[in-house]
Amino acid sequence: MPRTDRSGTVLLAACLGLFTVFVQTTQTIGTLGAVRTDLGLDSADLVWIPSVYTLVVASVVLGAGAFADRWGRRRIFLLGALAMAAGGVVLVFADSLAGVLAGQAVAGLGGALITPSSLALVTGAFPDPRRRAGAISAWAAASGLGLALGPITAGLALRWSTWHTAFWLGPVIAAVAVAAALFGVPESRAEGVRLDWPGQLLATTGLALLIYWLIDGGHHSYLGGAPLAAAIGATVLLTAFAAVELRRAHPLLDLRLMRDPSYSAALLLAGTVLFGFVGLSLLQVLWLQQVRGLTALQVGVQLLAEFGTFILASVAAGVLGPRFGAARLIVTGLLLAAAGAALFATVGPGDGFGGYALALMVFGFGCGLANAPSTALAVGHVPPGKEGAAAGTVNAARQVGAVLGTSILGTLMTSRFEERLATLGRPRPQDVAQAFTDAVGRAASVGAAVLLAGAVAGGLLLTLAHRRRAAVAVAVPAPAQGDIEAATGPVAGMRRI
Repeated sequence: MPRTDRSGTVLLAACLGLFTVFVQTTQTIGTLGAVRTDLGLDSADLVWIPSVYTLVVASVVLGAGAFADRWGRRRIFLLGALAMAAGGVVLVFADSLAGVLAGQAVAGLGGALITPSSLALVTGAFPDPRRRAGAISAWAAASGLGLALGPITAGLALRWSTWHTAFWLGPVIAAVAVAAALFGVPESRAEGVRLDWPGQLLATTGLALLIYWLIDGGHHSYLGGAPLAAAIGATVLLTAFAAVELRRAHPLLDLRLMRDPSYSAALLLAGTVLFGFVGLSLLQVLWLQQVRGLTALQVGVQLLAEFGTFILASVAAGVLGPRFGAARLIVTGLLLAAAGAALFATVGPGDGFGGYALALMVFGFGCGLANAPSTALAVGHVPPGKEGAAAGTVNAARQVGAVLGTSILGTLMTSRFEERLATLGRPRPQDVAQAFTDAVGRAASVGAAVLLAGAVAGGLLLTLAHRRRAAVAVAVPAPAQGDIEAATGPVAGMRRI
């Protein structure tokens, strides 16, 4: 009896799981104002509400991929979905800062488990490279859908109820993902995989300290007491991690893969995409709220221009990838994203939606075009059975890029705004709006420059990889058809890869 193809159910469960990971991010940002008012928080406390989620995801996601390979990708995915649902429920009933931070931390653990395991499930369910590219594009599009609906659900909750209501969406979608995974997703794992416990400990702790330094230093001072101590600790631990991994037979992160320029380029490009996408999205939300005076719901509706094109481009990447290749799509996408960021940097405080809609659409389309192929490129350059570890690595690069984007661009915007205000004396409201717009424009210009530099560096690495493969092909000519058949038999000789 033929085996039932469950790839569609696998893709559905993976997309639903990833949706919850990203809807949590923008829901949180959309409700920050209401949470601050309701709980009476100051700015120093408020910044840690979205940051603790990012901190947990970024520090745990690398090791989560290895756990998925060892203990089962479906099992880790289910644990992640349950943790995401539990975190959402805690937020629904939270009535203090401690409760909100606890909910965000639990949800962050869920996000860290879901992200690599869902990608590994998709990669294993679609062994054909062409179908796999389309499936990864759909998986990536789910992140854009989550980002798009987060502000809208937050805005609807604030309009008709309280901020708590917004966080019901995550548990509901996570429950559907759990049901799909339980009844339609087969278990898969890599045989013979050994967990690298020293690597796990060093990587998780080192990444946590690194992310803490980026977040806390971005809002206070990178050379302050606690952030500086975190930076020194992160440097020591991550250096020790690299030394340990190079000596292990079964490392958590095989650093030898970095010798492949395609793999290194994929990690660089994946991080660059999220640096620009998340960093610029934060600037856009702040500008729309502070200068345009839009509500959370209005911001969510207007940003559909960006997130909608992100989703369309993610789907298009799956169709265009087999024809044009991942490298061309990634570089083209980053160039378009840089152009969109540069366009947004020219927006004036009096511009309406028509004045910045094109910038949002170009930027979103470029990020969507580059996002999925960069992930597929990384996963495609690892040995079979290491899909979970590869997914964890590329998603760790993406999360570090996202934290760098929000931290660096947010800090640049804040410092520029404060400098402008200091020169104004007693500013009028229109002066404040102009100063804030100038600050956002400066940060957006830096974002555009980073996206452009990432496109150039990634393109050079991919070109180097192509030349190496061409040199190897010339040095080691392919065997003749008759030689293949003599060695492997006529059936193997007729097969085309």
